[in-house]
Amino acid sequence: MKGIMRLTLVIALAFSTSGCWIIDLLVPSGFTVKTTFSTPPSRTQRSVTTPDPNVQVIGSVASFSWVCGSVINFNRITDGEGKATSRDWVAGAYWNFQRIGGHTGCGIRTAFGYVPCGATVPLDCSAAFSFTMAPESIDVNAPPATATFTGNGLETTYGMPTIEFYDEYGTYFDQTTASAVSADGTWLQAAVPSLAGLYSGAYTIVIVNATADGSRNAVGTASVWVYGNNMLPPPPDPVPDPCGGALSQFAMECLPVY
Repeated sequence: MKGIMRLTLVIALAFSTSGCWIIDLLVPSGFTVKTTFSTPPSRTQRSVTTPDPNVQVIGSVASFSWVCGSVINFNRITDGEGKATSRDWVAGAYWNFQRIGGHTGCGIRTAFGYVPCGATVPLDCSAAFSFTMAPESIDVNAPPATATFTGNGLETTYGMPTIEFYDEYGTYFDQTTASAVSADGTWLQAAVPSLAGLYSGAYTIVIVNATADGSRNAVGTASVWVYGNNMLPPPPDPVPDPCGGALSQFAMECLPVY
Protein backbone atom coordinates (compact mmCIF):
# COMPACT_ATOMS: atom_id res chain seq x y z
CA MET A 1 0.00 0.00 0.00
CA LYS A 2 2.83 2.41 0.83
CA GLY A 3 4.40 1.65 -2.53
CA ILE A 4 1.17 2.56 -4.34
CA MET A 5 0.90 5.79 -2.35
CA ARG A 6 4.49 6.72 -3.25
CA LEU A 7 3.80 6.04 -6.94
CA THR A 8 0.66 8.19 -6.81
CA LEU A 9 2.64 10.99 -5.18
CA VAL A 10 5.37 10.78 -7.85
CA ILE A 11 2.77 10.99 -10.63
CA ALA A 12 1.06 13.93 -8.94
CA LEU A 13 4.38 15.76 -8.61
CA ALA A 14 5.19 15.05 -12.26
CA PHE A 15 1.94 16.67 -13.36
CA SER A 16 2.41 19.69 -11.10
CA THR A 17 6.06 20.36 -11.91
CA SER A 18 6.48 19.27 -15.54
CA GLY A 19 3.11 19.79 -17.16
CA CYS A 20 1.82 16.94 -19.31
CA TRP A 21 5.08 15.32 -20.38
CA ILE A 22 4.07 12.06 -18.73
CA ILE A 23 0.89 11.95 -20.84
CA ASP A 24 2.99 12.37 -23.99
CA LEU A 25 5.19 9.51 -22.82
CA LEU A 26 2.39 7.10 -21.98
CA VAL A 27 -0.21 8.12 -24.60
CA PRO A 28 1.51 9.89 -27.53
CA SER A 29 -0.75 12.13 -29.58
CA GLY A 30 -0.26 14.78 -32.23
CA PHE A 31 3.29 15.45 -33.43
CA THR A 32 6.10 18.00 -33.71
CA VAL A 33 7.53 19.68 -36.81
CA LYS A 34 11.15 20.79 -36.68
CA THR A 35 12.59 23.18 -39.27
CA THR A 36 16.34 22.77 -39.89
CA PHE A 37 19.07 24.04 -42.21
CA SER A 38 21.82 21.75 -43.49
CA THR A 39 25.09 22.28 -45.31
CA PRO A 40 26.78 19.58 -47.40
CA PRO A 41 30.14 18.12 -46.31
CA SER A 42 33.45 19.49 -47.56
CA ARG A 43 37.03 18.21 -47.48
CA THR A 44 37.54 20.02 -44.16
CA GLN A 45 34.12 19.75 -42.51
CA ARG A 46 31.36 17.18 -42.23
CA SER A 47 27.73 17.92 -43.04
CA VAL A 48 26.13 20.21 -40.45
CA THR A 49 22.41 20.42 -39.60
CA THR A 50 21.20 23.20 -37.29
CA PRO A 51 17.76 24.42 -36.13
CA ASP A 52 16.15 26.96 -38.45
CA PRO A 53 13.89 29.07 -36.17
CA ASN A 54 10.93 31.34 -36.93
CA VAL A 55 9.85 29.51 -40.08
CA GLN A 56 6.23 29.47 -41.25
CA VAL A 57 4.92 25.92 -41.64
CA ILE A 58 1.60 25.09 -43.31
CA GLY A 59 0.32 21.54 -42.96
CA SER A 60 -2.71 19.67 -44.26
CA VAL A 61 -3.81 16.03 -44.04
CA ALA A 62 -3.76 14.12 -47.32
CA SER A 63 -5.20 10.81 -46.07
CA PHE A 64 -5.40 8.73 -42.92
CA SER A 65 -6.69 5.42 -41.57
CA TRP A 66 -6.00 5.16 -37.84
CA VAL A 67 -6.04 8.52 -36.06
CA CYS A 68 -4.90 10.26 -32.92
CA GLY A 69 -5.64 13.97 -32.71
CA SER A 70 -8.39 15.94 -34.42
CA VAL A 71 -6.93 18.97 -36.28
CA ILE A 72 -6.37 18.29 -40.01
CA ASN A 73 -4.58 21.53 -41.00
CA PHE A 74 -2.50 24.24 -39.36
CA ASN A 75 -0.42 27.35 -40.05
CA ARG A 76 2.28 27.93 -37.43
CA ILE A 77 5.61 29.72 -36.90
CA THR A 78 8.33 27.54 -35.37
CA ASP A 79 9.96 28.69 -32.13
CA GLY A 80 13.58 29.56 -31.34
CA GLU A 81 14.52 25.86 -31.59
CA GLY A 82 12.79 25.47 -34.94
CA LYS A 83 9.91 23.49 -33.39
CA ALA A 84 6.12 23.65 -33.42
CA THR A 85 4.08 21.07 -31.49
CA SER A 86 0.42 20.21 -30.94
CA ARG A 87 -1.29 17.19 -29.41
CA ASP A 88 -4.34 18.06 -31.49
CA TRP A 89 -2.79 17.59 -34.94
CA VAL A 90 -4.02 14.37 -36.55
CA ALA A 91 -1.32 11.69 -36.59
CA GLY A 92 -1.26 8.18 -38.00
CA ALA A 93 -1.82 10.05 -41.26
CA TYR A 94 -0.17 11.28 -44.45
CA TRP A 95 0.52 15.03 -44.46
CA ASN A 96 1.48 17.69 -46.98
CA PHE A 97 3.85 20.31 -45.54
CA GLN A 98 5.06 23.66 -46.85
CA ARG A 99 7.81 25.58 -45.09
CA ILE A 100 8.21 29.24 -45.98
CA GLY A 101 11.22 31.41 -45.19
CA GLY A 102 13.86 30.74 -42.61
CA HIS A 103 17.52 30.67 -43.58
CA THR A 104 18.56 32.95 -46.44
CA GLY A 105 17.78 31.32 -49.76
CA CYS A 106 15.38 28.69 -48.42
CA GLY A 107 12.26 30.25 -49.91
CA ILE A 108 9.36 27.79 -50.16
CA ARG A 109 10.01 24.05 -49.68
CA THR A 110 7.40 21.28 -49.75
CA ALA A 111 7.35 17.82 -48.18
CA PHE A 112 4.98 14.84 -47.98
CA GLY A 113 4.97 11.79 -45.77
CA TYR A 114 3.42 9.55 -43.15
CA VAL A 115 3.39 10.92 -39.59
CA PRO A 116 2.91 8.50 -36.64
CA CYS A 117 1.54 9.62 -33.28
CA GLY A 118 4.10 11.48 -31.18
CA ALA A 119 6.61 11.77 -34.02
CA THR A 120 9.01 14.60 -34.82
CA VAL A 121 8.92 15.56 -38.50
CA PRO A 122 12.12 17.20 -39.84
CA LEU A 123 11.50 19.86 -42.49
CA ASP A 124 14.98 20.62 -43.78
CA CYS A 125 16.24 23.33 -46.06
CA SER A 126 19.52 22.37 -47.67
CA ALA A 127 22.13 24.81 -48.93
CA ALA A 128 22.35 22.67 -52.08
CA PHE A 129 19.89 21.29 -54.62
CA SER A 130 18.99 17.62 -54.55
CA PHE A 131 20.41 15.71 -57.52
CA THR A 132 19.66 12.19 -58.71
CA MET A 133 22.46 9.87 -59.79
CA ALA A 134 22.31 7.20 -62.46
CA PRO A 135 23.07 4.46 -61.69
CA GLU A 136 21.52 4.62 -58.20
CA SER A 137 23.67 1.73 -56.93
CA ILE A 138 27.18 0.56 -57.79
CA ASP A 139 28.96 -2.76 -57.41
CA VAL A 140 32.28 -1.90 -55.78
CA ASN A 141 33.88 -4.77 -57.72
CA ALA A 142 32.58 -3.63 -61.12
CA PRO A 143 31.85 0.12 -61.06
CA PRO A 144 30.63 1.84 -64.24
CA ALA A 145 33.02 4.05 -66.15
CA THR A 146 30.76 7.11 -65.83
CA ALA A 147 27.72 8.34 -63.90
CA THR A 148 25.11 10.97 -64.75
CA PHE A 149 23.79 13.53 -62.23
CA THR A 150 20.50 15.36 -62.83
CA GLY A 151 19.38 18.49 -61.02
CA ASN A 152 19.63 22.29 -61.41
CA GLY A 153 22.09 25.15 -61.14
CA LEU A 154 25.14 23.72 -62.89
CA GLU A 155 27.59 26.31 -64.25
CA THR A 156 30.63 26.10 -66.54
CA THR A 157 31.52 29.81 -66.74
CA TYR A 158 34.71 29.36 -64.71
CA GLY A 159 35.37 25.70 -65.43
CA MET A 160 33.77 22.30 -65.15
CA PRO A 161 32.05 21.31 -61.88
CA THR A 162 33.82 18.98 -59.46
CA ILE A 163 32.15 15.86 -58.03
CA GLU A 164 33.24 14.95 -54.48
CA PHE A 165 32.57 11.57 -52.85
CA TYR A 166 31.96 11.13 -49.08
CA ASP A 167 31.13 8.12 -46.92
CA GLU A 168 28.16 7.83 -44.56
CA TYR A 169 30.13 9.62 -41.83
CA GLY A 170 30.90 12.60 -44.05
CA THR A 171 34.53 11.65 -44.60
CA TYR A 172 36.00 12.69 -47.96
CA PHE A 173 37.66 9.95 -50.02
CA ASP A 174 37.93 11.07 -53.68
CA GLN A 175 36.78 13.48 -56.38
CA THR A 176 36.53 13.78 -60.15
CA THR A 177 35.73 16.50 -62.69
CA ALA A 178 32.68 16.60 -64.93
CA SER A 179 33.36 15.58 -68.52
CA ALA A 180 30.11 16.99 -69.93
CA VAL A 181 27.48 19.48 -68.74
CA SER A 182 24.18 20.33 -70.41
CA ALA A 183 23.68 23.83 -71.77
CA ASP A 184 20.73 24.44 -69.44
CA GLY A 185 22.66 23.31 -66.35
CA THR A 186 20.36 20.41 -65.49
CA TRP A 187 22.71 17.42 -65.87
CA LEU A 188 26.37 16.45 -65.98
CA GLN A 189 28.38 13.35 -66.69
CA ALA A 190 31.56 12.40 -64.85
CA ALA A 191 33.93 9.49 -64.50
CA VAL A 192 33.45 7.26 -61.45
CA PRO A 193 36.65 7.17 -59.37
CA SER A 194 38.15 3.94 -58.09
CA LEU A 195 36.01 2.42 -55.35
CA ALA A 196 38.59 -0.18 -54.33
CA GLY A 197 38.51 -0.83 -50.62
CA LEU A 198 35.18 0.85 -49.96
CA TYR A 199 32.69 -1.05 -47.82
CA SER A 200 29.05 -1.51 -48.75
CA GLY A 201 26.86 1.38 -47.63
CA ALA A 202 25.29 4.72 -48.51
CA TYR A 203 27.60 7.40 -49.87
CA THR A 204 27.07 11.12 -50.50
CA ILE A 205 28.18 12.99 -53.62
CA VAL A 206 28.60 16.78 -53.57
CA ILE A 207 28.59 18.71 -56.86
CA VAL A 208 30.67 21.90 -56.68
CA ASN A 209 30.57 24.66 -59.31
CA ALA A 210 33.85 26.37 -60.20
CA THR A 211 34.03 30.07 -59.20
CA ALA A 212 36.09 33.05 -60.29
CA ASP A 213 37.82 33.46 -56.91
CA GLY A 214 38.14 29.77 -56.07
CA SER A 215 35.54 29.92 -53.28
CA ARG A 216 33.37 26.89 -52.61
CA ASN A 217 29.96 26.81 -54.34
CA ALA A 218 28.32 23.46 -53.51
CA VAL A 219 25.37 23.48 -55.87
CA GLY A 220 23.96 20.01 -55.24
CA THR A 221 24.12 16.68 -53.44
CA ALA A 222 23.23 13.15 -54.48
CA SER A 223 23.38 9.73 -52.83
CA VAL A 224 24.44 6.31 -54.09
CA TRP A 225 24.37 2.82 -52.61
CA VAL A 226 27.63 0.89 -52.92
CA TYR A 227 27.50 -2.90 -52.52
CA GLY A 228 29.71 -5.97 -52.91
CA ASN A 229 32.11 -5.52 -49.99
CA ASN A 230 30.34 -6.01 -46.67
CA MET A 231 32.28 -5.16 -43.56
CA LEU A 232 33.32 -8.24 -41.59
CA PRO A 233 31.78 -8.63 -38.13
CA PRO A 234 34.10 -7.92 -35.19
CA PRO A 235 35.93 -10.94 -33.73
CA PRO A 236 34.22 -12.65 -30.78
CA ASP A 237 35.27 -11.80 -27.25
CA PRO A 238 38.10 -14.01 -25.96
CA VAL A 239 37.10 -17.00 -23.83
CA PRO A 240 37.75 -16.13 -20.18
CA ASP A 241 40.48 -18.03 -18.37
CA PRO A 242 38.69 -20.68 -16.26
CA CYS A 243 41.49 -20.54 -13.74
CA GLY A 244 41.54 -16.78 -13.35
CA GLY A 245 38.53 -16.26 -11.09
CA ALA A 246 38.11 -16.30 -7.34
CA LEU A 247 36.56 -19.79 -7.44
CA SER A 248 39.27 -21.29 -9.65
CA GLN A 249 40.98 -22.83 -6.61
CA PHE A 250 38.05 -25.26 -6.35
CA ALA A 251 37.99 -26.26 -10.06
CA MET A 252 39.60 -29.63 -10.79
CA GLU A 253 41.29 -28.42 -13.99
CA CYS A 254 42.92 -25.60 -12.08
CA LEU A 255 44.47 -27.71 -9.31
CA PRO A 256 48.24 -28.15 -9.52
CA VAL A 257 49.53 -31.54 -10.67
CA TYR A 258 52.28 -33.16 -8.56
